[in-house]
Amino acid sequence: MDILSDLHTHSLFSDGRASIDTMAGTAAEKGLKVIAVTDHMPLPFETRYAMDMDKIELYRNQIHQARQKYKDRIKVLAGLEMEFSPELSGWIEPMVNLGWDHLIASVHGLFVDGKPHLINGNRQEFDKALFTVFNGDIQSLCRHYFTTLQQAFETGWFDAAGHLDVVKKHNEGFFRESDPWYRKLVLETLETLKKMNMKMEINTSGLIQFPKEQYPSLWIIRRAVQMGIPLVFGSDSHRPDTLGQSFHALAAGISLEMKNPAAVSSV
Repeated sequence: MDILSDLHTHSLFSDGRASIDTMAGTAAEKGLKVIAVTDHMPLPFETRYAMDMDKIELYRNQIHQARQKYKDRIKVLAGLEMEFSPELSGWIEPMVNLGWDHLIASVHGLFVDGKPHLINGNRQEFDKALFTVFNGDIQSLCRHYFTTLQQAFETGWFDAAGHLDVVKKHNEGFFRESDPWYRKLVLETLETLKKMNMKMEINTSGLIQFPKEQYPSLWIIRRAVQMGIPLVFGSDSHRPDTLGQSFHALAAGISLEMKNPAAVSSV
């Protein structure tokens, strides 16, 4: 596990709070060796977090400038966090074809009847999706989520799976991760990830917000390790002070778990 590379960060181009230059410079000061700038891709509808399509060329130029400025201190990668849905495939593919160093496959919202419904937003948005769109059926919502992730992986467009189990973000008694139906969905998703030779992101943003743990859960990380799926770290940082957050401690904890045969065999 490379704890000196942060492969999921955001800048002012989407919903981050600092410039690309500031994020790259701060990452170098913190001792990181690689940073991927992965702002939210432009979307064909209005959101509070996505980049504007008319700024994508400027975005790429500023990443290039940061790469040149800090080349002796840190490697700066050009990336995007892609918001996948099959309905958006025709919109996404031309952006993929621009050429990037690191593309993250994420699902923040689920399309139902042609409309997106956020599940990785605030609690009110999650509740609206669950109770209004999915009629309180958490199994249906989770099935839609993980199926969409699998469809994203199967395109072959992406390098890493972002916050794979973010559907747990607002889970307060709706389901248990030990539920057989839930585990089946997760394991099917890992199989697709493995088949497509993708990496799985260990996203530390959940440690400082809901659900107060990393994405994905430890049992999913264990299984990914068993399957030989490469792991990468991403802070999902939206501001300089959280770059590389908890990488050292989390990597140490995961390594300790992996040395425990009983823990691994209990997946």
